[in-house]
Amino acid sequence: MSHSVSAPRIGLLSRGDRSSGRQSACAEARLAPLVTAFAERDVTVEPVVYGDDQIDDVRRQMLGLDGVLVWVNPLQDGADRSHLDALLREVSACGVWISAHPDVIMRMGTKEVLYSTRDLGWGTDTALYRSPDEFALRNPRLAAHRVLVLKQGRGTGGTGVWKVELTDTSTPDAVVRVQHAETRDSTTEQMTLTAFLRHSRSYFTWSGFLVDQPFQQRLADGMIRAYFVHGQLVGFQHQWPTALLNAGQIVRPDPRGMEDPDTPTYQPLRESLETEWIPRLPSLLGLDTAALPVIWDADFLYGPKTDTGIDTYVLCEINVSCVWPYPEQAAATIAQAALDQVLRTITTRSRTTLTE
Repeated sequence: MSHSVSAPRIGLLSRGDRSSGRQSACAEARLAPLVTAFAERDVTVEPVVYGDDQIDDVRRQMLGLDGVLVWVNPLQDGADRSHLDALLREVSACGVWISAHPDVIMRMGTKEVLYSTRDLGWGTDTALYRSPDEFALRNPRLAAHRVLVLKQGRGTGGTGVWKVELTDTSTPDAVVRVQHAETRDSTTEQMTLTAFLRHSRSYFTWSGFLVDQPFQQRLADGMIRAYFVHGQLVGFQHQWPTALLNAGQIVRPDPRGMEDPDTPTYQPLRESLETEWIPRLPSLLGLDTAALPVIWDADFLYGPKTDTGIDTYVLCEINVSCVWPYPEQAAATIAQAALDQVLRTITTRSRTTLTE
């Protein structure tokens, strides 16, 4: 690995065709602001193109770096991250700084974070199931809420996220209407609850668990994505999801770009994030604030309004594995945070070497 303090070397890793010797055009465009920000700090940046069939070559490259930032989804092009995560842990153990580290992803980048942080102000009545049998036994929750959103532990693009609505309890086997978020439309299907439970068993094999939350009736009002560098809020974006809505509820307004943390619309959410939720998050997850990724985001749905008409917010998910796009104006903050962590890692490594 590199030992240069004056000119740190940082890799930007994404999945692609390593034989081409360069990242995809999409990755290059999305990472360009970050490359510029690193260059302004005299950091040498290398593209690291990852493929499961080129692990030895990728390992050699990564061991020559001081740090690596990773942009790879849990599921992408039919491949999961199992081989990559093992490699990242191995390289990290050799002294290369990694963000987001796979162990951090397991703490905050899976749907389990909805359960572990349910007592924060962003939480709701969330249940966690670690086996199909537990899921079947605790299913009376559906009768209490009537409509639940079921989520597999890890996924991308709505895969394994279902809206489940109880429609008929007059028969021994209740009937449910289900809607898969992956379809991005209003298509629904009716089946018995037993049939849906049988279908859901496969999610335990892949992700290890399921969570469910009550369906948020204000989903059509949109979703607010908040972006963070470690524990610092760096931007917002209002998005308009189409998944899990009925056809008449889908709204397609003009897209809104990234917005500054000071944007007036988001100040109530910002106050909760900065004064309560984010300060408490690391201890709930068993992490130091510095261990939080150098770029991550949290998605919030609108919850019920209070008696005085104030909006509430419900955490939908946290994205850690592959956060792009990200606020371009935050590129300098991301680069500086990564550089600080790399320099700290180099210093620690040097001290360890001197004492050996």
